Amino acid sequence: MDSGVNHIVNNTGIPTSEWGKYKPAGVNPDGPSVDFSDLLSGKNQEIAGKLTGGAKKTLQRLKANPNAVSKVEWMDLMHELNAMGAVSDTDYQGTDMMFHLVPLGDMDNPFPASADLRDTLDRINRWPGNPLDYLDQWAFSLKKWGAELSWERNSDGTPKYKNLSPVYDQASACGRVSNLIKGLLAADIFASR
Repeated sequence: MDSGVNHIVNNTGIPTSEWGKYKPAGVNPDGPSVDFSDLLSGKNQEIAGKLTGGAKKTLQRLKANPNAVSKVEWMDLMHELNAMGAVSDTDYQGTDMMFHLVPLGDMDNPFPASADLRDTLDRINRWPGNPLDYLDQWAFSLKKWGAELSWERNSDGTPKYKNLSPVYDQASACGRVSNLIKGLLAADIFASR
């Protein structure tokens, strides 16, 4: 059985020796990440004030042409947001562009990867240049996969998988990160820079 447990992809051009620079910062390990309600209260101005020029340029480019952001630029922006605690380590790892960690489930009863999930992984690994589209596709595919797994039953009619929360938690991480970036973009705080 092909469990498709971990998909590790390095199509970033970043040498393996430099992967360590993208490790979680440890500032905000388990969250919460900044959410949209925080942004509405002005947290976006505080976050923007702490970003480097390169991160601000990435956000400007994302706003002007969402399909022209490189994977490395996005990873640098996300690492910066993680280092300032705006994105928790958990959400940072759950939305990583370099390593797609597909939830395992129970080690004795691992989740089999669906054809749709593998197709989504292949598609997003080609990196269309739009990180928000990537997050939306990945979250949708995870939710669909979670629903499919929830329908599977043992011979006695009980659910085959006891805990699907890792699948849904990763989909939620995509939503939180996407909402944070959309909130920063909607604030129009980069126009003057």
